[in-house]
Amino acid sequence: MLTIAILSLSGCGTIGAYTETDRNTQVNFSQYNVDTDSYVNKQTNLKEVQTGLVSGNTLLYAAQVTLPLSGTDKSSLNITYPLWINESEIDDVEFAIDRYRQWQSQSIPNKYLLTQAVNEYVSEWMNGVTFKFGLYSTKQGQDFLSVCYEFSASKTCTFTYMIDAQNVEILADDLQKFKQESLELGS
Repeated sequence: MLTIAILSLSGCGTIGAYTETDRNTQVNFSQYNVDTDSYVNKQTNLKEVQTGLVSGNTLLYAAQVTLPLSGTDKSSLNITYPLWINESEIDDVEFAIDRYRQWQSQSIPNKYLLTQAVNEYVSEWMNGVTFKFGLYSTKQGQDFLSVCYEFSASKTCTFTYMIDAQNVEILADDLQKFKQESLELGS
């Protein structure tokens, strides 16, 4: 089994002062399951971190998933689906959420079998990683906010995961709490 640890930090002392706090969240990311031809929710873990290299606090969402390497053998790949949101990036994520809400509020929402891009940002937490948000519909009619994790130099998605309507709202609530706490600490 091959393991990719995307959230690992290497090199002691390279990130300056570092603190992390576990936070509660109910956000799930969705992973496509080829066996059932449907999307399966994967619970995320959430940490709030602060480091000397990035100003402000950053929310680090992470969901552990296993992807088969091929349909013919038992090999698999463990991947962490990340979403890193620095205080300075909240507006970018909220813009994508608002676009998703507008799309869903249409009396007959358009269907996008190819991802319809709505917003993106280069992560403050991990410079060189771009998060791209889009609107996506399955053939079965389920609608998602898609999140593409892309190394900026490659210009292609390393992987894409989905967030369904219920979890988009939970994410929006998490961001509102985070903003409120940041405002209270700044007062």
